[in-house]
Amino acid sequence: MKDEESLKIDRSLKVIVNASFIILLTTFISKILTYLYRIVIARFYGAEIYGVYSISLMFLGWISVFAGLGFAGGLTRYLSYNRGKNEEYKSSFLVKRTTLIVLILGVISCILLIIASDFISNEMFKVPELKAFLIIFSFAIPFSILSGIFFSIIKSYEKIGWFAFIVNIFQNAVRLIAILLLIYLGFNYKSIAFSYVIGAGLTFIISYVVSRRTIPILFSGKRTKGDGELMKRLFSYSWPLIFFGFFSSILSWTDTFMIGILKSTGEVGLYNAALPLALLITLSTDLFRQMFLPLITKEYGKGNINTVKEISRQVTKWLFVATIPLFIALFLFPEDAIRIIFGPEYLSASNSLRILTFGFFIASVLDVSPELLSMKEKSKLILADTIVIVIINIVLNYLLIPKYGINGAALSTAISISILSILFTYQAWKKTSIFIIKRDVIKVLISGLISFAIVWPISLYFSLGFTRLIVSGAVFCISYLSLLYLTNSIDYNDYSILKAVRNKLNKKVSL
Repeated sequence: MKDEESLKIDRSLKVIVNASFIILLTTFISKILTYLYRIVIARFYGAEIYGVYSISLMFLGWISVFAGLGFAGGLTRYLSYNRGKNEEYKSSFLVKRTTLIVLILGVISCILLIIASDFISNEMFKVPELKAFLIIFSFAIPFSILSGIFFSIIKSYEKIGWFAFIVNIFQNAVRLIAILLLIYLGFNYKSIAFSYVIGAGLTFIISYVVSRRTIPILFSGKRTKGDGELMKRLFSYSWPLIFFGFFSSILSWTDTFMIGILKSTGEVGLYNAALPLALLITLSTDLFRQMFLPLITKEYGKGNINTVKEISRQVTKWLFVATIPLFIALFLFPEDAIRIIFGPEYLSASNSLRILTFGFFIASVLDVSPELLSMKEKSKLILADTIVIVIINIVLNYLLIPKYGINGAALSTAISISILSILFTYQAWKKTSIFIIKRDVIKVLISGLISFAIVWPISLYFSLGFTRLIVSGAVFCISYLSLLYLTNSIDYNDYSILKAVRNKLNKKVSL
């Protein structure tokens, strides 16, 4: 029995790792495309228009969350669970019904944002340029929420190659090409909004085509007895995700919103140079989480609780190993990162980047916990936690932004997301009896701290520039990898996975 269980764990980890290689490649390309897109906006139009673009994205995110009714997250859970139970016939009805509902709500939301655009731009923010942005951005809402449904289908059926290509490469490439073409044709700042809508529309089309052609069973089933009950269960699970998504979006955008209200759109632009760079910390979670929830939910549906435990603890360890280098790079060299990506105009956001980096580090390494709660259908608990943290975040922003500006906003966000991640970890432990941190993680942390202590004085010796980055980066990599080996931080599962990856690469090279 133990050997059989080990095989299940090994097989699941290999699926995650194989997926992570695909995600790694496509995410790397995605980050390049995303930052090129932001660089074009920030450098071509300046901090003011970049701030208007950031505020528009905020409203688009808020409205899309409500229009989507949380069905994308709910479908990921139930499609995976039905697969584990060999009851895929139940999924077809859910897909068809949710698609129709979000289409109707998407169109209604588009109209409502157009109606509200004048009040938001002229009364709330007193920025006339914002109105045109909001009107154009509103047309992206139906496309975005429908794409979310098809992304859930693709991910639930482990079509990770298609998922990674569409999400990470296709939509970002389309936006970048569109904005460059529109600028070349002589369009003004509205080219930003038009390029975003074009990207959303084409992404919806390709996600639908891929879903229908690769998983036709979900589009051909007929209604059966009990479909109404299935929809009730899905809605019961999903409705808290509406508010969870909304309050998560508020948590993500409160700082931008309140900087815009209490300060200026220029400072919004500065802050949103630091924010996307800090989000690089979440790169490691992007690598592993795409397949994590579908896999553990499928195993949970089969009753393999110990398999879920071992997968969760192993992935958490990998998150620590992968996130520490990103954290140290951004924490030590915020000025270099901002100057290279956005230019010297945005250097005043360096301290904000350093503060945000710490908060996103905590959130990233504990990212497994909310997925475990989702597996157990604890969406209402996730919602309650998020509401409490949102209130804390709003209060902190209100107190700190007037006094410390964008640094106060960064501190508010860092504190809030850190508390939320720790809370999720504690509750996941209580609800599932799975404590995601294993002893090897302590060794990884020690290795990271010692490497940080070695690199820090070196970073102070050199002035800003590529020399400092190259020398410090090389020293850190050598010391970090050496310490991981010397502290025996790599266990049997790691060696097994590394061996499988090496064999796979050798086969490809031999071909």
